[in-house]
Amino acid sequence: MNAPAVGTDFSLRFFDVLIGVDPARRQGKTSQQELSQQRTLLAVEAAARKARMADAKAKEQFGEFAQAHLHDQVADLLAERLTSLDDVKASLFELTPDFFALLDLLSAKAVTLNQLDPAIKKVPWLVEDLLKLINQPKYRGRTASGGLIKDVKTGLRFLGLETLQFIIPLYAMKRCMPHSTEPFHGLKTVLWEYSLATANAAKILAELYREHRYTAFCSGLFHTLGHVAVVRSYLRTYQQVKRDELLKAREARDIKLTDALDVLEPEADFLSEQLTEHAAVLSADLTSRWGLQRLPLCQTLDQLAEGVGYSGASPMARVVQQAQTFVQWQQLKKRQRLEPAEMQSMLKAVGMTKDALQLLLQTNLLKLDVDV
Repeated sequence: MNAPAVGTDFSLRFFDVLIGVDPARRQGKTSQQELSQQRTLLAVEAAARKARMADAKAKEQFGEFAQAHLHDQVADLLAERLTSLDDVKASLFELTPDFFALLDLLSAKAVTLNQLDPAIKKVPWLVEDLLKLINQPKYRGRTASGGLIKDVKTGLRFLGLETLQFIIPLYAMKRCMPHSTEPFHGLKTVLWEYSLATANAAKILAELYREHRYTAFCSGLFHTLGHVAVVRSYLRTYQQVKRDELLKAREARDIKLTDALDVLEPEADFLSEQLTEHAAVLSADLTSRWGLQRLPLCQTLDQLAEGVGYSGASPMARVVQQAQTFVQWQQLKKRQRLEPAEMQSMLKAVGMTKDALQLLLQTNLLKLDVDV
């Protein structure tokens, strides 16, 4: 599957905000061809100037050369990894086939708690998370003894079927989140909030349009699975290449190059571009391997990845497009990254009605009734 062409820069602008890219850096960004030419010149000049690099300006220029050379290798290796779905899967927490079967079961109209119990028990990590939740004081106090609940079946009736439909996917997505996103401070948190807000917005819109709430919620939630994969893959690839280059520099006893490499960090603008290009496609491709029979998750994410547009999308894909666009719109507006005319055109492109907009604006999309 090929990544869709980006018709506007709204998505890239949103990811810049999400990661913390300096807007001035975008304004002064040159083309890839120009960058390549500059890097070639830098490489030629570096050899001649290396011995004279004593002042701060020379060190800065050499650091830029080192970063450019390093990032060329990172870009090549990352492109290779992101086109290998097995490598992408390896970067994420393994949810297991039994979980996917459970996710499918939750979408059935007539599912019962008695059916869910054996399905949940096949997923050890989920049992662990649910027992932690059930043993919170507000639930444990409902038992006759008030003691620790060790059998997840006992606690399922305290939560109820509707609550389980939404917290089980949330636990899965939370497990997939990166443990650390340094040096991008707070990216893990804002990525989680973006996932949660889109899922809740999709659920609310599905109620308004009389679409399936559970499908909308899961589609909104897991539409960021590819984002997580890109972030993890990039950070791991960067650290690997940097480590290898540092080792070579130390073995060559090149102190200046070692010092330059040692302080380099991943580039926010590069990561933003990778998210814009690859994330939606990876979300669709990853969920296509889940083998879902009832839940049309892959079909919905496929349409988002293909860029079919609002008019050509299915009713469910339209719901998710509106949810996704609203959350991005809200963040861009908050950070003053939208012109007045853009505020209208962004929402108009996904058919956002006044009623739908008002409903979303008056809802706290980050609120959860349970602590996951």
